[in-house]
Amino acid sequence: MSKNQKIGLVGAGTMGAAIAQGAAVSGFEVILNDRDPAVVDRAMAQIKSSLGRSVEKGKMTAPDAEAALARLTPSSDLADLAPCALVIEAIIENFEAKSALFSALSGLLAPTALMATNTSSLKVDDLAKAVTNPERFLGLHYFFPAAINPLLEIVRGAATSDAVMDTASAFATATGKQAIRCKDAYGFAVNRYFVPYLNEAARLLDEGMAPGDMDRAVMDAFGTAVGPFKLMDISKPVIALHACRTLAVMGAFYQPAPSLVIKGEAGGPWNAEIPATVEPELARTITDRLQGAVLTAMLEALDEKVATPEDMDLGARIGLQWQWQPWAAAVKLGRAGTQALVARYFAGRALPVSLGRLK
Repeated sequence: MSKNQKIGLVGAGTMGAAIAQGAAVSGFEVILNDRDPAVVDRAMAQIKSSLGRSVEKGKMTAPDAEAALARLTPSSDLADLAPCALVIEAIIENFEAKSALFSALSGLLAPTALMATNTSSLKVDDLAKAVTNPERFLGLHYFFPAAINPLLEIVRGAATSDAVMDTASAFATATGKQAIRCKDAYGFAVNRYFVPYLNEAARLLDEGMAPGDMDRAVMDAFGTAVGPFKLMDISKPVIALHACRTLAVMGAFYQPAPSLVIKGEAGGPWNAEIPATVEPELARTITDRLQGAVLTAMLEALDEKVATPEDMDLGARIGLQWQWQPWAAAVKLGRAGTQALVARYFAGRALPVSLGRLK
């Protein structure tokens, strides 16, 4: 995709503004649209502030920041997007709202213009029903914080053409992203195992374990800066609950834990108090349960050919910032060791075929 082509972003909230910022910094002309002019103005101010901090930290020069800001055009009129070669939707996670938007865009954009959804939980194929020429429609799922997180899931719908997938990959590279190509499935590649990880932590809380102990054990075992409860406090527990409810159609393993339902619906943080250390036996119990949940979801996704094992690990490494990576861990554990961690989640049903890839 040429940088002479315009990019449109619909939805100037946290995610939309960050995606727009990243594209503008990469040299693309971007129209940042939201139906509420106040939201667009706030987003532009946030982007200007973010670019200023990058200059202060020496990550970019003042002229480069000014040039990036100049490539951003604020808009509250959807018609302004007509000349765009790619429009990315980042509005509220509501099927009806997204479908109505894509229907409107279908009548506005050129027949060859690409349309993408940043949904984290809805099916691309379901949204594609609102699009004329659905071969140009796909998912571009960014990860928080989208301006700097290098991971991008490129989600192929049933109608998405090879050429559109290739164009999306080129756009990812041009904007500094490492792309994972995914099949259209609930949770795509990374959230398919990341959401059960959060949910399993909530299940352990229901069983009486302290959230601070779990965060500490995970930080040590997964090699990550924040555990599940601190991370949910950053992104809000209701987001985790919503994602979990979306995956729940796939069976009991994906049903949200009672404590996650209560916290997500009530609002407010977990406020975990993280100790310096956790007793080794307790830490092992926590680690085995959470890693077992991740491996369960990953193996099921591999059975469905959602993504490759290597891309599952790439998502963990660069998207979630985990040093522990699920497929590499499964290979190291071997079939018997992996089966021991996941067996509790397959009681009464067949083990995943992908276990057979392991020795």
